[in-house]
Amino acid sequence: MNKIFRVLLIVFIVSFSVDLNAKNYPKPIQKRIDKAVKTAFGTEGVKFVDLPEVSYDLDNFPGIEKVSISKLMNEGNAIGTAGFASSKGKNDLFDYLVLFDESMTIKKVVILVYRSSYGGEIMAKYWLKQFEGKHNGEQLEFNKDIDSISGATISAPAITTGIKSLSLLMVHLKETGKI
Repeated sequence: MNKIFRVLLIVFIVSFSVDLNAKNYPKPIQKRIDKAVKTAFGTEGVKFVDLPEVSYDLDNFPGIEKVSISKLMNEGNAIGTAGFASSKGKNDLFDYLVLFDESMTIKKVVILVYRSSYGGEIMAKYWLKQFEGKHNGEQLEFNKDIDSISGATISAPAITTGIKSLSLLMVHLKETGKI
């Protein structure tokens, strides 16, 4: 019994430790992604077209790691962009999705995988709503534009920095014709 538990634990850790993009999340997480897209864009059957990995020069965009970007297509038309990224809480990385419309304005933010035992309060939908409508990193200063949340003194500023950097990166990629 103990050996089976260890094997299952290793499989679980490995499955959540690999780099992930829109095509290879486990089903429960994929359902969250699909629901977020439907809520943000009001449509189902959206196809994720993963953009080729380009050098994002993340040194200029602090607070984000493992960035993956997908174009969102519906009936042959581009309706937005999905930015998958990771940020570091106190000890562990957490993965999230930021949905952008065609002008690179944030439509929705969803935490996909939160690995730490502390700071999970940032997964609250009401708190994540603060990011919607923001563009080009504007009005994304923690404790000024984005409220703090009790229990997430490290994760809340970390994701705020990450979302701001991801927003700036997306606008940069659009302006340089890479999206």
